[in-house]
Amino acid sequence: MGRMTYLWGDDAGDFRPERWLNNGVFQPQSPFKFTAFHAGPRICLGKDFAYRQMKIVSIALIRFFHFKLANETKQVTYKTLLTLHIDGGLPLCAVSRKTF
Repeated sequence: MGRMTYLWGDDAGDFRPERWLNNGVFQPQSPFKFTAFHAGPRICLGKDFAYRQMKIVSIALIRFFHFKLANETKQVTYKTLLTLHIDGGLPLCAVSRKTF
């Protein structure tokens, strides 16, 4: 469901975080669109903890590191399986923000 065009539009396969913003303000979507945690009476009990943990780790990484592709000439392609995988992985270089 995360890549279905009838739910997310023709660019469903593209990474576009701004699709959840309206003039810079977060616009929540129906929780039933996200299959990882489900919704309603059978919602995952660890959903809030998982979101909080994701935000803390992301903030810490972005605060201390600048990320860039290890090979900037390589085209990034996806492999569709049960979950979306990056074909061949995504080698990154992490550079300490103190050094640049």
